[in-house]
Amino acid sequence: MSYKRVKLVGANCPDCRRKLDILLDDVGQDTLCLCFRCRSVYTFDGQKLNKLSISRQAIKPETVGLEDLVAALPEKNQYKGKGSQLRQNDWGFQRSWLSLAEYERQFGETLGYNQCDLRRESTVCKWCGKELPKGRRSFCKDSCSRNYSQATFTKRHMASLPYRIACRDRFYCQVSGEDLAQYNRHGIRIPASNGELAIHHLVFVSQNGTDHEQNLLTVSAEIHKAYHSGESPIVDMVHKIREERLKDYAEKMHF
Repeated sequence: MSYKRVKLVGANCPDCRRKLDILLDDVGQDTLCLCFRCRSVYTFDGQKLNKLSISRQAIKPETVGLEDLVAALPEKNQYKGKGSQLRQNDWGFQRSWLSLAEYERQFGETLGYNQCDLRRESTVCKWCGKELPKGRRSFCKDSCSRNYSQATFTKRHMASLPYRIACRDRFYCQVSGEDLAQYNRHGIRIPASNGELAIHHLVFVSQNGTDHEQNLLTVSAEIHKAYHSGESPIVDMVHKIREERLKDYAEKMHF
């Protein structure tokens, strides 16, 4: 028996109000509803939801396979390979960065660099550059914190994974050394792209390259264009970095 997983408007968990995942079997007889936030499973009898227990002590004979069913649910996305950003759909594959959760699931490791502090001194405000009052470690006042969060999160226009790679490289082009960070109205360098930043796959996605951090490189848009145009000096420098990383991370850079 196989199940089709769907979400419908109005199908919400009775407890947390999160949208339920509805499983329809290929025969059309059983309907199961799952809430991944509450970790609850319901059956639907046509009128109301009936909550099932999946504890070892309370499992009834007719629900013995319930835990196996939850474990065997179809994944939200089907990827071309481990660590690949190519997600299968009805007409082929679509490119989309791995989420941080998917990165951790597929590679079995957590991507770090979740904090990027570009200050030259830890005693000044990250946003305005003024000396920090006693008791504060990042911002001199709450408005600076809000402005910083808006610039580096709400309006950064980058997915989480490439943003973490840019943070790892401290927003410098790894080929030319160009500064790719944004400067705010106070003239302070903050961890956000200035619009000229690109993340390059050392092993191309088309050549089974993954989204592992060792396969990704922060470069300027100009360098990225020059590389793909075949300019020899740029190609040589990028290939040198690629070969160095392939020595230790070849298995993670390919799928």
